[in-house]
Amino acid sequence: MSQGNPFDMSIRHQRGMWVLLIASILIIFAPRFFLFLQRDESATKLILLPIEEKPQFGYQAKQQRWKSSYKKRTWPRSKKAFKKPTKPFNPNELSQEEWMQFGLSEKQASIVLKFTQRGITSNEELQKIKFIPKETFENIKDFTQFPPLDKEVSKKQFMPSSNAPTIVNANEASEEELMKIKGLGPFYARQIIKYQQQLGGFVRKEQILEVWKMTPEIYAQIQAQLSCDVANIRKLSINHASAEELQAHPYLNWNQANSIVKMRMQKGGFKSIEEIRESVIIDKETFEKVRPYLSL
Repeated sequence: MSQGNPFDMSIRHQRGMWVLLIASILIIFAPRFFLFLQRDESATKLILLPIEEKPQFGYQAKQQRWKSSYKKRTWPRSKKAFKKPTKPFNPNELSQEEWMQFGLSEKQASIVLKFTQRGITSNEELQKIKFIPKETFENIKDFTQFPPLDKEVSKKQFMPSSNAPTIVNANEASEEELMKIKGLGPFYARQIIKYQQQLGGFVRKEQILEVWKMTPEIYAQIQAQLSCDVANIRKLSINHASAEELQAHPYLNWNQANSIVKMRMQKGGFKSIEEIRESVIIDKETFEKVRPYLSL
């Protein structure tokens, strides 16, 4: 009678053995695995902690101190101070430094001095000086005192004098006539004539400031010797001028000129100059500037 193999086991017994083996492995290695995880976590803390608290040296330390001081520092806001005077004064007697105390820049104060040296007789004249900020004028207007005009002096002012500066009409003067103005050379004389022709004539003296390379200092020196006769201003017909002709004017660009022509075609002609304001690309400022040069 032959005996069977003692190592032969049924499938049920084999499965039982495998389950027992896996359970034994888990029981043996699970505590070690959890211990390893705890060590890894504590090691991470040990590594991170010194990095956070590690002192900085050299360039890094300087950079860190600069950043912290920069965050804490509060920078004062630059605000132009328009101070009020404390007592009445004559604007014609103020120095450049005194004008600067009222809020004018050094450049503005130097230009205003050129006006006041000729003599200002009222707040109206003072307000016409474009280089005095509105805030400054509002602060000083109630403190200004102008000396009364002596009758004999006022008569002399209106008497013709050989030393009186020649007044030149900027809309009709030649280059040679403009060069007779004190402070105006041949370069600016040519530029004034060139811009006058592009505009169609000056309607106010302040437009001289738009001349190429004209400076406020030169304008302040020559403006009293200029006049603008608006009788012969050349105008553009918005009902007949082409887009090219309109665009040639310094106050209009191609899009605005083309818009005027298209609106004219849609309307069958303009009945008033104000109708061009219907164009969304012609703002109020542009319209007011170009208005004196337009006609129907």
